[in-house]
Amino acid sequence: MADSSSSSTDRIAGHCPICEQDVEYEVKGPWHRDQLWCPSCPGGSVPRERALALVLNEVRPNWRGLRIHESSPCGRGISVLMARECAHYTASQYYPDRPAGSIVKGARNENLEEQTFADAAFDIVVSLDVMEHVYYPDKVLAEIYRTLSDGGVYICTFPVRKAQVEPAERRFEWGSNGDRIDFKPPEFHGNPVSDEGSIVTIDYGYDLHRKFAEWAPFDVRVYRFADRTHGILGEYTDVVACRKPRRPK
Repeated sequence: MADSSSSSTDRIAGHCPICEQDVEYEVKGPWHRDQLWCPSCPGGSVPRERALALVLNEVRPNWRGLRIHESSPCGRGISVLMARECAHYTASQYYPDRPAGSIVKGARNENLEEQTFADAAFDIVVSLDVMEHVYYPDKVLAEIYRTLSDGGVYICTFPVRKAQVEPAERRFEWGSNGDRIDFKPPEFHGNPVSDEGSIVTIDYGYDLHRKFAEWAPFDVRVYRFADRTHGILGEYTDVVACRKPRRPK
């Protein structure tokens, strides 16, 4: 389903929060989520990446001097910028057949559900379209909370189903014999480390913020956009920011 009536030849003037340039966003097709392109960003960028960058710049404008962990960086846009300009940036990918905590192809091998990082190792954790692929999101939130310093923030994107009120609906489960039992038709997204793609495990709905705060004692905010200036248009541009409260002194 298209999320805009714009034609494939349209351009939208604005100011990109990643490359910090006045740009003309290129509309490469009707699905803005993947086709509203910033040609000036390192490797380009699409709306959800600009949305995360905008929130990152607003809630932690000093991010370049902080400790950042990004899970499954997308290899363009804000991921490239953080890796280039943050001295304490750590990227992780997940290779289930390799030792946890080892370095594989330049990234640390980490299962988000069982991380090997020390407590309070980071000030910021970032993920772009990762949470819809984890099997136990409650374990992921608890681990991210553990690895964040007091006052630290987890900023993430993932598809939020606007017609769904329930905070989280599982799309399948694994049977006792290892077979996948589907509750909805299987859906796969791109995977930076596998040509097979990543299956979507969870659909998140409007009340996801309550569930996130239940899984870990974060203060949770959800940002939604209709922002031509920053090129944040179309479906699934939500950003969730989870702040770990500071302990009283």
